[in-house]
Amino acid sequence: MKFYEDHTADRERFEILAFHDAQAKSFADLDAKLANTIRDAWGGKTLPFPDLLDSSGQTIREWGIHAFPTIVLIDPQGRIVRGGSAELLEQKLQESTGDDGKPAGKGRQP
Repeated sequence: MKFYEDHTADRERFEILAFHDAQAKSFADLDAKLANTIRDAWGGKTLPFPDLLDSSGQTIREWGIHAFPTIVLIDPQGRIVRGGSAELLEQKLQESTGDDGKPAGKGRQP
C-alpha cells in the first residue's frame, strides 16, 4: 500500500493487482479472511488497488503465483512485472522513466 500511496503522481504509468488464494470463493469470504489483517496490519485500511479472486486457480497457475496475497505490477508497457517487492516495483518504474522524469518514448533509452 505504501508504494501505491507514495506514487500517486505516477498512477497513469502502472497498476498493481492483488491476488488472493483460491480458498476465498467470494468477496464475502475474502472480507472475513482479511478482517484481522485489515485491522491489525493495515491500520483499518483496505487495499487501494484492485483486489482479485481466482476461484478456479487458472490465472494463479498461468501467472506463476506461489504466495498469497501476491501483488502484481503492470508496467507502463502493459507487461506483468514478476516479483512484486516494493524495491522491484520502484526499479521497474524508474527504468521506464526518462531523465526528465517522464515516460521514456520511442527512440529514447530509459
